[in-house]
Amino acid sequence: MKKTIRFRKTVILLAALAMLAGCGSADSGSSSPAKAEDAQSTLSQESTAESVPEKKEYAEGYYRIARDTAMYDGQGNAVPSGEERICRGKGQDGKLKISLPIANGQNELGEIQYVYKDYFIDNAAAVSEASLDEVRDTVVNYALAMSNKASETYTLSGEYVGENETRSDCSGLTELAYLRIGLYMEHYADAQANNYGKIVYDDLVPAGSDNGNAVYTRKDSFARVDYSQLEKGDLLFFLCATNSASDNDLFTSDGIGHVGMYVGDGKMVHFTASYGDTNDPCRVEDLKDYEDRQLKVERAVRYIY
Repeated sequence: MKKTIRFRKTVILLAALAMLAGCGSADSGSSSPAKAEDAQSTLSQESTAESVPEKKEYAEGYYRIARDTAMYDGQGNAVPSGEERICRGKGQDGKLKISLPIANGQNELGEIQYVYKDYFIDNAAAVSEASLDEVRDTVVNYALAMSNKASETYTLSGEYVGENETRSDCSGLTELAYLRIGLYMEHYADAQANNYGKIVYDDLVPAGSDNGNAVYTRKDSFARVDYSQLEKGDLLFFLCATNSASDNDLFTSDGIGHVGMYVGDGKMVHFTASYGDTNDPCRVEDLKDYEDRQLKVERAVRYIY
């Protein structure tokens, strides 16, 4: 009898333990899938966040574009940027939008003509902001390099720069230098003087036209440009006989016929066929040497700001 009772107690105890174990298994079975789903959802969200990069906002300004960065035109066609470049741009739909001058044939004078085309860059890692000093140095250094070629030839309407040779005129130098930052200015001194730049010095008064070209008188024949107000890359304009406003051989006596570039420390670089050593037509000179000449700075225009 005692053995029977002891046996029943043992069976009941084992049954209770089995029920407890079953409850534990049931709890684990019902909770584990939920926890696994939560964990998987969290990982999926983190993965998605990592795979969709945050769109970058680009303020309007100058940017340095890394070499061979993919640029896309309005139709989505990819074009490599080529060499590293600095150009002005602004944000659009999380991408950097830049407008670059693209060669579009030549005119009858042999000058390359350009049209602007919009491109978009979506690789934020290939884009970095460029300071105004960097932009100015880019333009000035290119102009100075033109003045250091072994062979320099003043060529009206010229615009050629090779490894050891430069063939250009005054406005060709400034045009080619500013193309380095994606800014195209027509290859005429008076056109560059009346473009969309910021005038920082002006001693000119419009006085009609001569042979279709604008002519000027001076506000004050004794006025002098203040060098301390200039920045590197500013364009400096002079009055002299010119046909630079037209494609004919009719010369204007008091038109804007010469342009140089300010390089700092009261000096300019320019390409000239007169006023000095014509064997060294592309050169750096002290602006003070021009203060007592008829050919002196009459207007200064800033294109980098």
